[in-house]
Amino acid sequence: MIVVRNASSLKQQNVFLMNTYDYYNREERSVCAHLFRLLHEKLQDKSASPLGQLLERLSNRKLIFKNGSSSLTNLPFDNIGIYFEAAIIRDAYSNAKPTINLFMDELTKLLVKQEAATDCRLFSQLPKPLNNSKLTHPRQIRQKASEEGVFLKEDESKVYGAMQGMFNAKPDLVITIDNILLVFEAKLTEEFDTKQLARTWNIAEVWSKLLFNDLGFSQPPIFSVVKLGASKFNSDINWKDIFEIVTLTYDENDRTRIAINAAVELLKRKGLE
Repeated sequence: MIVVRNASSLKQQNVFLMNTYDYYNREERSVCAHLFRLLHEKLQDKSASPLGQLLERLSNRKLIFKNGSSSLTNLPFDNIGIYFEAAIIRDAYSNAKPTINLFMDELTKLLVKQEAATDCRLFSQLPKPLNNSKLTHPRQIRQKASEEGVFLKEDESKVYGAMQGMFNAKPDLVITIDNILLVFEAKLTEEFDTKQLARTWNIAEVWSKLLFNDLGFSQPPIFSVVKLGASKFNSDINWKDIFEIVTLTYDENDRTRIAINAAVELLKRKGLE
């Protein structure tokens, strides 16, 4: 049975297909899944598409780009890719098996720079239990070292701890377009976490430098991390912006419109919009 409770503002907009859970769902994965669907609509229309409208809004938000600078307006719309909860490093590792040393050594070198480490062995130089893909997954290196009595130096513990975090992380939404890589960190009712954002920047750098061919780029793209969330938390783009795009795409009885409308209403009730 479909019910609506305490949703008078939604009823006034003639939105009647809403379940109770839609009204209080605080999970950003849910609305990001709807956003993933939205951004695939009307891609042939370029700037008029939901993706084009999103980029137009972002073009006015002074995003920080690394590896160069870019405008998000008047793009050719080449190399379009949209990914939800992307685990590209993990999947690239799996795809490289059984010859993983080259990829893992390059990843280690980049992490050494990111972590400002100076005394760290490359992956291929670690003792056999730790660099054997049949025995140890990269996210388990520190744990396996402890279990096997293998000593890791301080810098090594830091680097392989960062590697563990990267293999566990799945950025919420990723967009590739032309020579641009946008990695979204999404929140609904929560604040952004500084450490999580820093890790996302590091992940984006790994993608742009080690895996750019896999993402359809001919050379390392410029990249940015985009904060999507409540306006109160200094987001680059907020859910009200997304809902405005939704209203231009779906009618009022569409499930994506209902879900994102409910998310915006939730933020209003919490004073976070």
